[in-house]
Amino acid sequence: MTDGGSKAPGLRGDAKVLHDVLLEAVRISPESFLMTLKDVDMRNWVAEIRSSTWVVAQRDGKVVGVVVAKRPDPLKDKEEARTSRYIESVWIAPELRGLRLGERLIKYLLAAEHRKNRHIGQFLLWVFEANTSAIALYERIGFEPTLEKNVGTRTEVKYRLAFNHEVSAAIHLAVNDAACREDERQYGVTYRVLDGKDSM
Repeated sequence: MTDGGSKAPGLRGDAKVLHDVLLEAVRISPESFLMTLKDVDMRNWVAEIRSSTWVVAQRDGKVVGVVVAKRPDPLKDKEEARTSRYIESVWIAPELRGLRLGERLIKYLLAAEHRKNRHIGQFLLWVFEANTSAIALYERIGFEPTLEKNVGTRTEVKYRLAFNHEVSAAIHLAVNDAACREDERQYGVTYRVLDGKDSM
């Protein structure tokens, strides 16, 4: 993956990995992101990795999927940071769509975030009302629509996954070592949490 003339010099390690995959994701699927290529270049990716949980899917050394869990924004969200996380920036490379890798990538993230914080009681996300394929994906995982909407040029609906013991056990089972090995065998895909240690 090239940086396409990136204006973010000096990035290395996981920060560069994150910058580059989001640059590609926004370039390929601009309608799925609330950011532009310029936004990607201007963001502090080291700080992003420190403040949130980013998971990537990789194949043959290339990042082919990304997703993040973030704390609620105290300026606009009403949920508690201790018990809630927002899922954002879900993207799978076009050549791997339709294989349910997006579902497994999100589940891997949910399990990773729960391992970091056992107090998590819910995951939330916003999705464009017209994005039926994304909605089908989230509903397969167990997310349910709430009554909250953002109405603008494109209406967004808020979805919620209550992360109780049953859901947690099912998510952890879906991304156990055997399931991850099967994705590697069948599709050549591995998952990892970006820790950013090599970015400083």
